[in-house]
Amino acid sequence: MLTHTQLVDNFRAIGVDSGDTLLVHSSYKSFGGVDGGPQTVIDALLDVLGADGTLVMPTFNFDFCKGADWDVRETPSQMGFMTNLVRQDARATRVFHPIYSFAVIGKHAQAFGALRDKSSYGANSAFAKLRELDGKIMVVGLSYNDSMTFFHHVEEMEGVDYRYLKDFTGNITDWEGNTSVDTYQMLVRDLDMGVQTMVDPMGYRLEEEGIIKSRMIGEADVKLMKANEVYDFTVIEMKRAPFLLYQIEE
Repeated sequence: MLTHTQLVDNFRAIGVDSGDTLLVHSSYKSFGGVDGGPQTVIDALLDVLGADGTLVMPTFNFDFCKGADWDVRETPSQMGFMTNLVRQDARATRVFHPIYSFAVIGKHAQAFGALRDKSSYGANSAFAKLRELDGKIMVVGLSYNDSMTFFHHVEEMEGVDYRYLKDFTGNITDWEGNTSVDTYQMLVRDLDMGVQTMVDPMGYRLEEEGIIKSRMIGEADVKLMKANEVYDFTVIEMKRAPFLLYQIEE
């Protein structure tokens, strides 16, 4: 069983620093056992980040794309147990987006909470804010294909011919309980082209370049990277070899 102290030591060893803004994609069960459960992992991350740090957890929910209502106060995250713990934490602010919301604790929580971007991955999205703050991305026990939504931010910002912006309209409820109808956009795959998301190859390239650092923490394969370094390298590589980010299903 991993202890709080062991988690703190390992998070520091992989490169998480006090004052960082850190986006964490996580599979709690991949650790193989933690003394105190998932809250211990969250507490360890916050302790490493310190008073000047910021923890960002994805609280994505894709039911809005299927016609479901979205409530910033109540709609759960579909991104794992730890993300819902952070979402429900009294210290957390939630990014207001019915598809790509985030729960944020720390110094820059209000800056994330003030975002009102209608696009999922665009220039005013939480992904862009992460870059503006020179943030880092941690992936715990997940493949790149099951975690690295950040690559779609690169695709939207740079423009690609295998995805397009699609509108999704529905009922959204704000912090005060006011419900309205609104439209948000997501950069979606061109299904007519047979596009399938497959970003693992780009992740492996980033590993080869040393941009992504890896460390086993308990039984979890944990990755850490700087968002701006990922962005800059991906821009170059996706022009050289676009199939590092997608594949065509025959």
